[in-house]
Amino acid sequence: MAERGFDAEQIINALAPALGLTIDADMRPGVAAFLCVAERMARIVVATPVDAAHCDLAAVFRPGHAEEGA
Repeated sequence: MAERGFDAEQIINALAPALGLTIDADMRPGVAAFLCVAERMARIVVATPVDAAHCDLAAVFRPGHAEEGA
């Protein structure tokens, strides 16, 4: 299967309605530009090797008051 390139316009067209967002025509170039930045950042993160021995996961956030002894 051939890898498809990143298409910010396609992402805007698909996700804006699903998220209930209205993105006007004058806003689209800026939104697309920031999506392209986010995609490049994601490629860097995904390509970075991580040693499982040094990959400490963050604690899980549970909203509410902390209980004693927890």
